[in-house]
Amino acid sequence: MSEAALSRIAHLIKVEDDLVKIPTLRQQFTKEKASIDVNLNTTVQLQIDSIMSNMYKLNKSATSLNDIKTSLNKIDMVYEEAITSVPEYDLIRKVTSLNQFLEQTESLRNDIKEFKNFIERLKKMIQKEWDIVSQDLSYPLDNLLLIHFNLTQARNFQEFLLSPSNKFSDDLQSIIEKILMPIKSAIRLFDELLNEIIISITEAIREGNGAMAFKLVKIIEFENNEDLKVSLKEKLKESLEEGVVDDRIDVVTTNYSQYRGAKRNYMKFFYDKLQESLEENFEKCVEHFSSDRMAVYDNLSWLEDELVFVTETISAYFPPHWDITGFIQNVYYNKLHTFTMDLIKLDPSAEELLRILAYDKHYSKFVGSLQPSGANSGEEIAGKSLIGEDLKKVVLDDYLKVIVSKMDEWNDNLINQETHTFLHRDETPPDIFPYHQIIEDEDANDQTITIEIDGDVFVLPDFKTPLSMLKEQADVAADSGYGSILVGVIENWSRCYIKRVMNYKMIITDEFENYMSIYNNDRFIESASNKMRFFKKSPNKPTYDIDNMTTEELSEISKPGLLEYLTALGNTFEINTDRLQDKFLPGYKGKVHSSYQSRIQDAFDDTVTPSTELNAQVIRSIIDIITNDLYPALSTVFTKEWYDDQKLQADNQPNMAQQVLETIIEYMQDLRGYASYDIYSCTFAILLDSFIASYIRIGFQNVLNGKAKKIDPFATKKFKSFSEAVGRDVTLFYGGLEPLFTRKDSSYLLNSLRAIEFLGDLATCEDPMNFIPQMWENEILGSFYYCSVEYIRGICLCRKDMDKTMVNRLIPILEDIQVSYHSNVQPPPQMTGTLNDFYYN
Repeated sequence: MSEAALSRIAHLIKVEDDLVKIPTLRQQFTKEKASIDVNLNTTVQLQIDSIMSNMYKLNKSATSLNDIKTSLNKIDMVYEEAITSVPEYDLIRKVTSLNQFLEQTESLRNDIKEFKNFIERLKKMIQKEWDIVSQDLSYPLDNLLLIHFNLTQARNFQEFLLSPSNKFSDDLQSIIEKILMPIKSAIRLFDELLNEIIISITEAIREGNGAMAFKLVKIIEFENNEDLKVSLKEKLKESLEEGVVDDRIDVVTTNYSQYRGAKRNYMKFFYDKLQESLEENFEKCVEHFSSDRMAVYDNLSWLEDELVFVTETISAYFPPHWDITGFIQNVYYNKLHTFTMDLIKLDPSAEELLRILAYDKHYSKFVGSLQPSGANSGEEIAGKSLIGEDLKKVVLDDYLKVIVSKMDEWNDNLINQETHTFLHRDETPPDIFPYHQIIEDEDANDQTITIEIDGDVFVLPDFKTPLSMLKEQADVAADSGYGSILVGVIENWSRCYIKRVMNYKMIITDEFENYMSIYNNDRFIESASNKMRFFKKSPNKPTYDIDNMTTEELSEISKPGLLEYLTALGNTFEINTDRLQDKFLPGYKGKVHSSYQSRIQDAFDDTVTPSTELNAQVIRSIIDIITNDLYPALSTVFTKEWYDDQKLQADNQPNMAQQVLETIIEYMQDLRGYASYDIYSCTFAILLDSFIASYIRIGFQNVLNGKAKKIDPFATKKFKSFSEAVGRDVTLFYGGLEPLFTRKDSSYLLNSLRAIEFLGDLATCEDPMNFIPQMWENEILGSFYYCSVEYIRGICLCRKDMDKTMVNRLIPILEDIQVSYHSNVQPPPQMTGTLNDFYYN
């Protein structure tokens, strides 16, 4: 039983005496139920009848639709028969077209004949309308729409005649311009009428003349829609293929009363004239108080009343997408802003500045109160300051200047301190910093895994100082509540940071040259016929007699610990860059308005490239130092001593590969103990490229210009097999260096060593003119995508059985193969750059 029935029963039976009414109530309920059943059955039957009626109508409609289709087919048949059976059809069509042309020409003749009189009547109508509206703001502009209609017809006619005029002769163009001359004054009069309406619209609405606003809106909306059609037509023409569009007018079919050839921009006209009117009102107020310009702020009640009236009344007469309220507020804001800025330039007193700030706060709050909650335009305007953020915070700007000055002074002192510490590194060892790192590796199934490493790395003694200073100053700036101050602090800190980076780059350059001036091993690889210097040396650097210098004298030129300090420098900037991007950047971006966030982003981003370049210079210097120590051993590559491996073993002396391996292992084991993983892995990968390229380059030089003999591909004597010697070196290098790599990075080691391994086949293969191109395409380019052809040129010239003529024929073939390979094969995801820029002379 429903709650309504229970409620009714409870209402009827309240006391014990009401129980005697139960039979009567039962009869009453039975009658009501019977009545409800009858009504329900009647309603259901009506619904069923309606459904059946609709079904009948639907069937009838379907039958009628089929009849229509049949009739349309008959019409098509009749049309086809009429065209195919009438021999004169083309003639009739041409006659019809000619008749249309004659009628259109007749209409043009009549309209041209009456055009001048029509324009004169239209000008009188416009002038009469202007005379009335300029005197009576309550006039509802009875003839405005008719005037606009007639003027639109005339302008359409004008544009119709002018559109193809560029294809006419000069005389005909002159005639057309003469015919259309009167319309220019009519357009000017109409624009003046619209201008009068626009500047009077506010007062007219105050007088209750809403018709003026409605008719103005109707005209502007019509013109805007027509301009939109013109724009769409122009875009449609641009989207069609060249040569498809024909700009000529079809004078037979075109209704020139509706033709529009260009946009008329009345929406822009409306906003321009409204802006001029508003600006003129404000200028009158300023002129009135020209003797005391500060008094303007005390007499802007009229402006505020105007904004209230616009928001509460005028906005209702205009379409929402016009945003008439926001536009008027912005015009007055711009005028107030300009006026205030001009006052500020006059260096007002502190009292006057306070008055400006007081009105600025009042105006911002006032405009914000006019907007409904969440209105976009209100939020934008309410958030603006009349004097701009910089001048509003002039005192804070002075404070910023003090901060910047102190920061610059601190940065200069820090640079001096860092320079002294680096140059006198023997006095202060690098600091130790516990560094948590997450790296990627591969398991035994070649699946990617992540490994967390907690270890100590070298950093500069004062590596926390720059970021501590940033945090200290930026936190104070953030607490001020002004984003411009925080941004100013961060931007200046970024400039200081970059200045320190540039100083370190100069220090590294000088210190590397000092180191090489006494430890350079170029002499081991310089041949009598081809002097080469692998490391640049400044011409201004003095030459030292290092053989007769003491250890103390040498240390004065290049202090000990250069490699450790270079590593500490690289670690420092890597760690600081990560902290800046991961912690400082999001933290400070979240404390400012979105308008300042991009500047903070740019300030931090500006430090990334210089830091990256500095670390690249650090890594390059470390690699050059290690490679320099390899030169004494590498100087024997491809020589008799290099071939005769067993003689060295008999004398318990390491061969060339073992000496190189021991040197690299010693350096890299030390580096792994105090460098970050990124610095270590990047250094090792580039070291491999540098060392292997040097191995090959020096070997070529020894053969071509030094003490080694050319390679005999068919040598079978003991210790004379080039391919066996190369294979021996590759095996030693891989076996010794592989433990220093992660499983993932060891693939780079293996691929890099192929540059040496390939030499065995290239130097000893039969029929090299056919074999080498195949190997180049099928093996070498697969391992070294951008391999230099100089690699092949060098090994071929080292062969005893190949001369320059054969090599010069071979190289163009290889270059064509490489071009074709690059066009068909995408670069591998992990590039091995060992032979990218290879050279040997």
